[in-house]
Amino acid sequence: MWQWNRRKDEAFYENICYKYYERIYLYCLRMVKGQEDLLDLVEECTQNTFLEARKQIAKLVNHPNVEGWLYTTARNLVNNSFRRMYIRNKYEISMDDHISEAWAQANDELEELFSGAVDLDKLCEEVLEGLQANEYELYCDYFRNKMSVYDLAGKHEVSATAMTTRIYRLKKKIKKSICAHLEK
Repeated sequence: MWQWNRRKDEAFYENICYKYYERIYLYCLRMVKGQEDLLDLVEECTQNTFLEARKQIAKLVNHPNVEGWLYTTARNLVNNSFRRMYIRNKYEISMDDHISEAWAQANDELEELFSGAVDLDKLCEEVLEGLQANEYELYCDYFRNKMSVYDLAGKHEVSATAMTTRIYRLKKKIKKSICAHLEK
């Protein structure tokens, strides 16, 4: 009996692939508005839709609207892919030769201005003196010794989330201290 159900499921799966693959592909293509550079994403989402259908085949056999399920799954996969692309692109900076040269030149000019106006050694000394002993220890471990958040969490017997919060607060305090020094 079990083998018969499996063969029946395989036939059902092949049937929905044959019947709906092209439609789902075109649907995904419409969702990306036909952008040529996103054709890989369209293909991937279409294939993942049918992979998910294969995983859920036992439920789909009795589903009242298989086509609707496929379209919904495809839409969710495309939307999730767009979210991942947005998050990844949010933190990427495109640097062509012209921009990177201008950036380097501006960075050099800012460094000259900053180094002439501020004594960095004195600034560092004042900022670090303003830290409490436990904050200074965290500063040394994280910034100088390059310990990971997980190593620091183990050392201080707190969760990684709590350690991340402590590091965030320390950075905020250091920035505030630097800004106060520069305003003088």
